[in-house]
This record gives sequence, C-alpha cells and structure tokens, in this order.
Amino acid sequence: MAKELESDLFVCGRPVSLFKFNLFSVAILFGTFSVIIFLRVTLGSDVKYSPVPWYYPWILAVPQLLLLGLVLSFSGVGYKGIKSFFTIPDTPGWVSASILTVIFSIGAILVYSVVVYKLEITYLMPPQIDKGILGDGSLVLANLFAIAIWVPFVEELFFRGLLLSVWVPYYGETKSILWVSLIFMLVHSHPGLYVPVFISSLLISVLFIKTGTIWAPFLSHAVQNLLVAVVAASA
Repeated sequence: MAKELESDLFVCGRPVSLFKFNLFSVAILFGTFSVIIFLRVTLGSDVKYSPVPWYYPWILAVPQLLLLGLVLSFSGVGYKGIKSFFTIPDTPGWVSASILTVIFSIGAILVYSVVVYKLEITYLMPPQIDKGILGDGSLVLANLFAIAIWVPFVEELFFRGLLLSVWVPYYGETKSILWVSLIFMLVHSHPGLYVPVFISSLLISVLFIKTGTIWAPFLSHAVQNLLVAVVAASA
C-alpha cells in the first residue's frame, strides 16, 4: 500500500494526501487534453489523427497552461517546481546523456516503424506530420518556440518534475517510471505513437532520475521535437 503524503506537500497552501494529489493531477491532465481535442476538431482537422497545419503547435501549447498552473500550485519540502529551471545543473555529463537519450529514442522509432511496416499494420504506423506545420515567415519562429521550447518545458515540469518526483518516494523508481510513461503515452492520441512515445518516456524518466536535473529531460525532449518538426517541414 502506498504511503500517504505528509503535510510537506501543499496545493494552494493546503496539505494533500497522495490519493488527492493523484486524483487532482489526472483531472487536470484529462481537462487539458480534452481542450486540445476540442480545439483540433473545432478548428478543422479534416483527416483522422492528422494535425492541422501551422496553428497546431499552439493548439497543444495554450491548453498546457493548465498543467503549468498545477505545477505552480504545488509546494513543499524538496519540491522545486518551476524553480528547478533556474538552477544550473552540476551533474557531469548530463548534456551527453541527454543527446544519447535522443539517439536511442530515434533508433527505437525507426526500428518500430520498420517492424510495423513489414507486418503491414498500417494503423500502428507513426503519423505523418503535415509539412506546413511551421507555417511561413515569422510564424516559423513562433511555432518552433511552441514545439521545441514551450511544450517540452511544460510537459517535463509536469510529468518528470512533478509526477515522477512525487511518486518515486511512495511507489519506487520502477513503478513510478512505468506509470508516468503509460500516462505520457496515452495523452498522445495516435495509436502509432503509443510504443515510440512510451519507450522515449521510459528513457527520459531514467535520465531525469540519474542526472537529478530537469534540464536533462527538457533538452532531450526539446531536441526530439525539433528534429520531428524540421524533418516534417523539409519533407
């Protein structure tokens, strides 16, 4: 049985139990991605699972303010929240470890794609990102910021900086990494992304625990997103 959170963790100044923390976190996460799906449908994605062009990054980015709000609302002993981004990492080799994680993640995606292609399971193929996702002119910089900075920043603060940090003392590293990765996988709505995203999340979660800095998973996540966007726009 999981331990209960003691009064060293608070939401908006009030102490919370582990159960309430989990319930509140899942509710905010569900609400965030419900808004994202609603915006995608409302703004006219006419191809199943296919992102709409150039404004799609902001369909993801704006609702994630809810996740950031949750991160900011929690406080407690040992929990740094957004302050963790203002601490210069002193872990040796964290940049190299982050890049290595990117390489392993991309390798996993390539292997997965080849296997699914060979088995002719088309609905499990990773989706093709719209070439126009970055838009034109000044929109390119804005969308690159959303894809490579804002989304990794918020998601890593929430999934690794908050969920994983709180869960590890109560569920242990292995269970916490698996649960965080499962949830991270499920919020990516395309079935062709489930396996690659799950593997990537496993690697990034281990990276966070081993390096002890949120900068490592942020860098890895940001580089992966940047590579996907640039390759898609250049196709």
